[in-house]
Amino acid sequence: MKRPKGFTLVELMIVVFLLAFISAIAGLWLQSYTINRNLRSAARDIASDFAIFKERAVSDNITYQIAFNITAPGSYTIQSVVGVVVTDLTTKSPSLSFGSGITIVSATFGAGASPTVIFNPRGTISPLGGALDGVVLRNSRGSQATITVNLTGRTYVTFNIV
Repeated sequence: MKRPKGFTLVELMIVVFLLAFISAIAGLWLQSYTINRNLRSAARDIASDFAIFKERAVSDNITYQIAFNITAPGSYTIQSVVGVVVTDLTTKSPSLSFGSGITIVSATFGAGASPTVIFNPRGTISPLGGALDGVVLRNSRGSQATITVNLTGRTYVTFNIV
């Protein structure tokens, strides 16, 4: 007597269970990967704004400043300064652009811990305080990104991923 071709119900149920289990693990991994990727993207976006407006300050021969509003979830405003006239160019929010879990934890520049960094027409920044001048971002998983800027306006991004 020949055995019928095909799979038994038990074999099909085992395969479906294994696929569901692997999919659940992959979904959790993908979610944490996405949250951390959003933090990296937000940090790099702020660092690129620093670089762009440093270069624009030199090329336009005017002062630009980036003022951070740290209240949750936080945002920052890019402004041009001509004489005593401050003009808002744009306001950005990392939580709106890159996900609701991203917050600006701190933004300190200069000895007075000002939340505003100023790009002078010579390409330098002020106020100048120390090696820790910069912005700290955090996501909902507790990972952090630190964007530091030195006297010449060069930015460095470091990540502490959890």
